[in-house]
Amino acid sequence: MTKSTLKKTITTSKDSVKILIITEEYYITGILYLPIPSSVENPTNENLLFYALNCGNKFIQLHDCIITSRDSVEYQPEQVKCYNINLDIVHSCQIIKED
Repeated sequence: MTKSTLKKTITTSKDSVKILIITEEYYITGILYLPIPSSVENPTNENLLFYALNCGNKFIQLHDCIITSRDSVEYQPEQVKCYNINLDIVHSCQIIKED
């Protein structure tokens, strides 16, 4: 990858992604601010998300979260401005495409 291609990739990469996290008890959607693109060799959103989840952090912080119980989905979801999640309890995580 040339320097001009790398620079273009970094400048067009978003600084956050909307993600869905599934734990044993909850579905959690929120905005995750990605690490600085220069810390990753190929800074796509997927690679930055992988780096954020696997670089040795114990917790991640989501913003503008909606937390829904998996057992009681008929109840109104809880909305939280900022939520810290222990990565040990995360079963899966995926990027939500925004329309």
